[in-house]
Amino acid sequence: MIMETFASDSDAYGTGRPDTTRETSIETTHLSLTAPRPSDLDALLAVFCSRDCARMTHTVPHPFTREDAERLLGNMMARPYAYWTVRRENERLIGVIALTRSACGKTSDLHHFGPHLGIFIAPDHQGQGYAVEAIDGLLRWVKTRHLHKIIHAAHFADNDRGAKTLINAGFLYTGRRTQETAAARDGDHQVLHMIRIL
Repeated sequence: MIMETFASDSDAYGTGRPDTTRETSIETTHLSLTAPRPSDLDALLAVFCSRDCARMTHTVPHPFTREDAERLLGNMMARPYAYWTVRRENERLIGVIALTRSACGKTSDLHHFGPHLGIFIAPDHQGQGYAVEAIDGLLRWVKTRHLHKIIHAAHFADNDRGAKTLINAGFLYTGRRTQETAAARDGDHQVLHMIRIL
């Protein structure tokens, strides 16, 4: 899926005010979605190390350096309720999920369905349903608080795994297609846009 991890947007719910006292945790059957912590730096390096996965995002470079991880973590911590870490029952960080107002890719004025959802699960933990579980958990939290009615998501056309994940998480194609860039590959590539109605 498209992961806008280096976006400079405000928090997902429009306050624009960092909340350094955030303690919210969203619990699902196998996962906890929590605020990022300074101690997550090394775990983020491991999560974003795969070239094949980086190619499926707009902004994650490859190689993913410690400097990249520090910048990502700083951006995440500055935007409470926009970025969440995805953790297993043992507290191990296996991914990141985001719900932001940032535009998807190069174009900034074409989708106004709602905030943009992005998710990135480490390669070793893919194919086990964790992405769908994390998406459902976060969007259930959003729905119960009446924060949004429509969520936008997108994936590169060659990202079959991302497409399957979003479909299984209840997203529908809008018919919109755009040409977008990725930090980990050359040129423009087709992106397919989706929405989920809460």
